[in-house]
Amino acid sequence: MKHILLPTDFSDNAWSAIVYAVKLYKYEVCTFYLLHANPLTASSLSNLSDVYLKNTIQQCKRQLEEVKDQIESSDANANHSFETVLKLIDLQVAVKAHIAENPIDLIIMGTKGTSRNKQLFFGSNTTRLVNTIKICPILIIPDQYDYKPLKQIVFSTDLNRFYTDLEIKTINDFTYDNNATLRVVNIQVNDNLAPIQQYNLSILQKGLQGFKTHYHSVPNYNKKAEIINTFIQDLNIDLLIMVNYKHSIMERFLNEPVIKKIGFNPSIPFLVIPDNQ
Repeated sequence: MKHILLPTDFSDNAWSAIVYAVKLYKYEVCTFYLLHANPLTASSLSNLSDVYLKNTIQQCKRQLEEVKDQIESSDANANHSFETVLKLIDLQVAVKAHIAENPIDLIIMGTKGTSRNKQLFFGSNTTRLVNTIKICPILIIPDQYDYKPLKQIVFSTDLNRFYTDLEIKTINDFTYDNNATLRVVNIQVNDNLAPIQQYNLSILQKGLQGFKTHYHSVPNYNKKAEIINTFIQDLNIDLLIMVNYKHSIMERFLNEPVIKKIGFNPSIPFLVIPDNQ
């Protein structure tokens, strides 16, 4: 059984991510946790009347139940069960607390919430979660993205870092479970791989088994973000995977949120594997 955490702020983007999640795991037994975080600080609590606070909590619970009823109606799947979770704290703290209490395998959420700031490639909540959650992977679903089966998956790596068994297993599971083809792409900075890169590549080749795998070395002809975007479009990629570790491409993207500056705006689902070394 899989345990999937679905943060929601009741936006359309959050709903799209929930729909994607139930379709992705259509044939698996899953418990989905619908989590809504409504942060109430000590100062705000002191200024709120008991009646207002009670109404706020009741409204959030009602909205969560409405989302649950809606997804259960549209996803009549005996393999799936849904639970609602309301926490009156910041989203990052709420997610960490829920993971500490429950064996969560994956977080699935939208790129943006209610703010829908078009200048950000991820919304602030998504960025904060990616930066702070180091326990389980986060699958990020673009705004208004319609589900389609995962047939082509790309794992982008600079091969400068050793990948752990758990990180490799996550890539294996997504690829094998969806009967997909995996493409490992390295943006070639130098003419030849350094010895450490060759070693890390050999570890990946040994670990990535049970499905078709292709290894691509792409010339560094442009901004790395644009190279990845072009690769995604040219090969009809359905899922992008990166590991978020110190000095990685992923970390740099997170620190440069403006699309115009880095040219990174994933048009497909994006799996971020945390650094667990």
